Amino acid sequence: MTSEMQVVANRENAKKSTGPKTLEGQTTSCQNAMKHGLLTRDLLIRDEKQEDLEQFRQMVYEALCPQGAVEELLVEKIINTTWRIRRLTQAEGELFDYEGSYYKNSLKQAFCGNSGTSLQTLSRYETALERSFYRAVHELQRVQGMRLGQVVIAPLAIEITSDAPSD
Repeated sequence: MTSEMQVVANRENAKKSTGPKTLEGQTTSCQNAMKHGLLTRDLLIRDEKQEDLEQFRQMVYEALCPQGAVEELLVEKIINTTWRIRRLTQAEGELFDYEGSYYKNSLKQAFCGNSGTSLQTLSRYETALERSFYRAVHELQRVQGMRLGQVVIAPLAIEITSDAPSD
């Protein structure tokens, strides 16, 4: 628990802070702690091109044909999630290239030891991003179906429980 004296000292120290003042400096410094960019606020990170994103966005819009604000929001969610999944796939490939000699003998080695934590982390992000992607796709299908006058069933929520005794 933080004491009252520590809180006061922290506030005084914060007043002396000299972070970046210019917009350019702030934009640069906000990327300092970025490790992989999978969950960044900004969709584009270094080495990614705006024109590549726009081309990808155009292809997805043409394929999904959103009409109205809700459909457009869902399509943007699909684009954002898919762009991040593409980045994740690239990061995974780079991980294998970088540590390729370690993984020469078997893929099993990739999931063991210190290096295995990198792949486990990527796998967790991939699962979350894919879940978000499919949720948005299914909701877009529901909304478009309703717009087209199709009978659309409400999404089901399934509760999964385990009767197995805990250890």
